[in-house]
Amino acid sequence: MFCPPVRLLTFNLHAKSKFGFSLLLPLLGLVTVLLEARERRIGKLDSLSWSSYYDLGSNASPYEASIEYPDFSPVGALVDKSGTLGTGTLVSPSVVVTAAHLFRNQNSSPAPSPSNWEFVLHTPFNEAGTGRTFEVSQIILHAGWEARLPQLGGTGDGDVLGVDLAVVLLKTEVIGVYPAKLPSGNAETLGGRVVLGGFGNLVDGATGAENVLNHRRVGGVNSLDRIVEKVEKPNVPAEYSGGLLAIDFDSPQLDSNTLGKGQPEIDNLSTGDSNSSPLDLEASTVVGDSGGPAFMRIGDAWRIIGAVSYGSSDSTYGDVTVYTRLANHEAWIGAYLPSWSQARKTVQAGWLQSDWFGYFSPLASSWIFHPSHGWIYASVESGETLWAWQEGIGWWWSGSSVYPFLYSSTRSGWLYLDTARSSHSGAVYYDYSQGVWAQSP
Repeated sequence: MFCPPVRLLTFNLHAKSKFGFSLLLPLLGLVTVLLEARERRIGKLDSLSWSSYYDLGSNASPYEASIEYPDFSPVGALVDKSGTLGTGTLVSPSVVVTAAHLFRNQNSSPAPSPSNWEFVLHTPFNEAGTGRTFEVSQIILHAGWEARLPQLGGTGDGDVLGVDLAVVLLKTEVIGVYPAKLPSGNAETLGGRVVLGGFGNLVDGATGAENVLNHRRVGGVNSLDRIVEKVEKPNVPAEYSGGLLAIDFDSPQLDSNTLGKGQPEIDNLSTGDSNSSPLDLEASTVVGDSGGPAFMRIGDAWRIIGAVSYGSSDSTYGDVTVYTRLANHEAWIGAYLPSWSQARKTVQAGWLQSDWFGYFSPLASSWIFHPSHGWIYASVESGETLWAWQEGIGWWWSGSSVYPFLYSSTRSGWLYLDTARSSHSGAVYYDYSQGVWAQSP
């Protein structure tokens, strides 16, 4: 069993639990979540086989990481020695974002012990080798979550305030996996397509009968029905509240649009509208996937915009999943991230690989050796953009959306780097302000 005790709240038609969610896929039968442990379950459209959902969760054809689908390789299982299961997402080679309630669900609960937990980047997670299982060095719960735990008789209200968030630091860095990109400002699109991921038991959607114990990562799709940019409640300090995102579980019969126009308000989600038609591979979340990601394509990149916080406990059509909105916590998460957090660590000691800047070797002094630039001095945070000084060029700026174009502050104009002809001994570039090709140094 991988689901520990949960607390139940009540909203409108359904009860909701804030512990343990896993992907729920139409047509799903009843799943009951009591205060005792229960197995994780997920379902599917009875018109499809499980293979489509498995393939999405593992980026198998035709669901390879692309404009249409995110890369699921940074999404892993968080498992403790007692069997408690949650989901987390790698946002740097040694930093994982997940839900706080996975580790401390009540005020009476003890502080989490990092030595009891491990992060597994493998599907199925129970077959992972030592190279895909990572020990945890530190678990940091959001201060707002801990401060609000005494509320509601010790069960807390941090979930409905948007602070159900934790950062997990790993003892060793993950090699060969691009971390997920975090949000960049208020860029989510209401009604936009989101892609979800998680682990869980399987259920026959038509009958509700349990199938097999599942340890594989499963993917699904939904529409973003609510964006609460900031939860504001009387007598709650601003630092103890964040934002929320929500999706509902649409029925093929179009009769379960819980977040649709005219429906009662749920918790702090406010009123709004929602499309009642399910998407292909429609999915929602239930027991087993706490902390799991919601990805959205924003601009030219997939970003993790939310971490599963809570949702309805009966797993029927109309259920709502509520996510902690990560855009509210960029600075808090960022405080635990190293420079070049979006680059993946390589097997070559000291070398990283950026999905836009390529291979490079950074030094602690902020100097970087790059095969096409040679030595450059760079000011970097996440690695999505950078300012760099390079001999013969001076200061320039570039980023994932424009590279190999560089903006030269020295020349007050754009340069184009010919990466095929450039090397560590000299960069070949076109200077648009002069209309000529040049080389440096």
